[in-house]
Amino acid sequence: MCIWLVDSAGVALGQRWRQEPGRWEFTGKMVVRPLQIEHWMERGFTRQQAETLYAQAVEYTVETLGEHVYRYFDRMDEYWFNVPPGRSENDIGEQLIATGYYRYVCPNWKSTPQSRVLGGSAFDECPDDPKLVDQWHHLRIESCAGWQIDTDGHDDVVISFVDTGMKVGHQDLSHLNEYRREGYNAETELWETQGGNINDIGRYCHGSIVLGAAAATGNNGVGVSGVGWSLRHRMLKTAQTIDTELHAMWVAAEAGDRVICSTSGAPLTNPSTWLRFHDNSKEIPGTYDVLILQAAGNDPDYQYDPLPYLVIVGGTQQNDARWIESADFGSPVGAFLDVMAPAADIFSTKCGSNSAYGTFGAGGNSYSTPLVAGLCALLWSSDPSLTGEEVLNLVYQGCDPIVGYSANLHGHGRINVFNSLALASGDLWSRDPYPGEAGVSNKFKAAGASNGATVRFYYGSSTGQTAVSGCTNVYVGSNDAIVLGESTAGSNGAAIYEATVPGEWAGQTRYFQAVDLSDCRVSNLIEFSFPSN
Repeated sequence: MCIWLVDSAGVALGQRWRQEPGRWEFTGKMVVRPLQIEHWMERGFTRQQAETLYAQAVEYTVETLGEHVYRYFDRMDEYWFNVPPGRSENDIGEQLIATGYYRYVCPNWKSTPQSRVLGGSAFDECPDDPKLVDQWHHLRIESCAGWQIDTDGHDDVVISFVDTGMKVGHQDLSHLNEYRREGYNAETELWETQGGNINDIGRYCHGSIVLGAAAATGNNGVGVSGVGWSLRHRMLKTAQTIDTELHAMWVAAEAGDRVICSTSGAPLTNPSTWLRFHDNSKEIPGTYDVLILQAAGNDPDYQYDPLPYLVIVGGTQQNDARWIESADFGSPVGAFLDVMAPAADIFSTKCGSNSAYGTFGAGGNSYSTPLVAGLCALLWSSDPSLTGEEVLNLVYQGCDPIVGYSANLHGHGRINVFNSLALASGDLWSRDPYPGEAGVSNKFKAAGASNGATVRFYYGSSTGQTAVSGCTNVYVGSNDAIVLGESTAGSNGAAIYEATVPGEWAGQTRYFQAVDLSDCRVSNLIEFSFPSN
């Protein structure tokens, strides 16, 4: 939905972008990238001429957009700007296109995928992966609701997995140079193209399941989905020794990868190993802007000193309580823990064949950790200019408390994809009602609200406009909208209103929208058809 100017002769001036409410909507923000020197030279200009043209493009951009530029993304030479007052995406876009200076000119579209079915009930905008119904954790961490905000990875944001290897060629783990980046064997110290073997080892295919939990390709019509639909990922196969694990972390950081996912619990339980991990984990983020996520191990009684330079991840189970399988197998908890995510019965990609799926035993923090890593990468991909600390704060701020929550035991709580992405976007977002059935109690939720703000929920039977009382010139997108109720947003930016849906709504479509009354922000409009009884 951008206009690309690699061949400007193929772009007709006057071409306009059109909104499709509920699918593609303007945000009042746009992005442009000047043609780079190499692009001009590809068109036959000399380097000197190309440098002059590039300089002219930059000068024109600064003069034209000036104070409206709210972010310059230097890695891509992109200018992100607000549409100037009195202008529209179409007319400012046509002005920029007419100069011939730009590689692309693009509105910062807000897109909403189509609704799917998850776990037997309609719930948010889910992808078409047929085995998503086996991934209970996506429902718990509200992945589908989050995917209406953002789904995509970014070339500059790669997750490295320090693990046993992967099933190369698996249909859900992408091909080399698509989303997958070249792997590395930390034992032989060889890259994949140099002969380094990164195929998974062990009868349980540990690394393949870990990788898929975070980064299995989503919405591709096969298998499962990771936390992001197209997250860039790299496997660093280790000999399951501390030497190769630490070496792999350094290789990943030096390669520019943003997130490192380590699932060995050993560094945390041995005093001398703990110190070595402490020193290395201090130096790596001190040199590179990278997040290192470390599984907390699977000994429920173990206590250890915090590792301040690592993100320590614990696990939850389906009832949203701490994950415990037995007296000697489960998630440790304590002041050392930073965050939690689902750990039990995580259904993911496996080795054995290119279309193998399943679980690895009953559970483990090896599976909660990649879920957090995937969320970090998805947030970072939504804005690659963020620092690692800013990404982590968005993860923590969006967390939900678990059953029996205590900050001294469970860190910031259990991750919530919807909450964190909504906070990162700066907008207010609604999701489909849950459980989405007429005649029973449903939860209506908005995320991205101001802490402590009153959020008002509206519903209507057709699209249109209704003025929001208390907000000047602010409207919701349905005719004769009726107030459903109000709720107060928590520190995670989420407001939930629970109400019984009338039985006569069965088989009917309703439109839902929320308003943050503290700043009069209006959420996206949700169209939902309640199933017939």
